[in-house]
Amino acid sequence: MTDRPTDWWSTFFTDVYTGSDLELRDTATAEAMVRCVTGALDPKPGATLLDLACGTGRHSVPLGAAGFDVTGVDLMEPYLAQARERAARAGQRVSFVQADMRDLSALPEGSFDAVVSLHTSFGFFDTDEENLAVLREIRGRLAPDGRLLIDVMNRDWFLTQSGESFGTAPQEFVVRNFDSSTGTTYLYEERFDAHTSRITWNIQAFDPASGTVGRSVTADYRVYSAHELTTLLTRAGLAPEGLYGDYDLSPFHVHSPHLICTAARPAEEE
Repeated sequence: MTDRPTDWWSTFFTDVYTGSDLELRDTATAEAMVRCVTGALDPKPGATLLDLACGTGRHSVPLGAAGFDVTGVDLMEPYLAQARERAARAGQRVSFVQADMRDLSALPEGSFDAVVSLHTSFGFFDTDEENLAVLREIRGRLAPDGRLLIDVMNRDWFLTQSGESFGTAPQEFVVRNFDSSTGTTYLYEERFDAHTSRITWNIQAFDPASGTVGRSVTADYRVYSAHELTTLLTRAGLAPEGLYGDYDLSPFHVHSPHLICTAARPAEEE
């Protein structure tokens, strides 16, 4: 096995990633994700909403346009600069804050009616305790009866992928693919470790005209089955509610590509 990258998020979110991720350029998918949030959480107009790991604001800004008071949080300042520009172009007042999702103390406790974590922006850290800390930080920002929507890849669906898939070691499962729709060819390798339920995802740029291989970036994140995610939410003091399998809010099943879960912070006891 190759060495796992450490603090990979500080180097992964570059032009290699943004150039290769087709969903980032897919406005229809972004619109579906916003409808998913509004349909599943049904927040009242003017509700305060935290978009965690907001990136360049592709969800924050349309959620603001839908009538919510949105704050976007991300670790990467270059992304936040793009998000502010996106909001300005759209004429939307959205607040953007730089913070590590494991420490949201820059935001007032109990100040949000809803929190959303979209596009597999959870499970980044090395241990379940660190990932649990993220959920506890989310709980702390939610008002009593406030609700979370978390959207991650369904681990069980990933393991049904075939085609360019094969195992390289007894505990591993590897999926390789490529995309050349943008003029640059991107080579993808996703390596799943059954001992840890982690995916090491490598993206490499390749110029077919010159035959040269460019830069590559690597992510390493935890993926979850439904029972694991709901157990983690419960440990964080959140009450799981609905489970959905895609952005159209279709019911979750084992072959759903997404694991979308809603959970609430219970009202404080008297």
